[in-house]
Amino acid sequence: MTTIKVTDGQDHIFNDAGLQLIGSRSPNSEGLSPRELLEASLALCVSISLQKIMDYDGVDYDRNEILIEVSATKPEDKSNRFSDFKVTVTLPSGLDGAYKEKLKSVTERACTIGNTLRAGAVVELVEV
Repeated sequence: MTTIKVTDGQDHIFNDAGLQLIGSRSPNSEGLSPRELLEASLALCVSISLQKIMDYDGVDYDRNEILIEVSATKPEDKSNRFSDFKVTVTLPSGLDGAYKEKLKSVTERACTIGNTLRAGAVVELVEV
């Protein structure tokens, strides 16, 4: 579970291990904005999925070569949602083309965050 606690006007983001991040109301400032957190969730899911697949396949690779960039865009009709997520992946060097294609295909199916965004999800706001 993730918790947001506002302290002195600042959004603090916690998990069960304690304070992890500071939230921001605007992008590219101290802390991460909701959009940046959403993009980071998708990027982290893709990164973890890629690594798990390569580890399972017994691939020898340099984890430091992996780079995932995600950019969310809103639809042209200006509705209050994101319509597209562009995920750019830099894979470790030395992988052959056929394996890269397999890796991308399996990663798309393995990433829970990506699957959720593609399928949509029910969001329920409950007051306690």
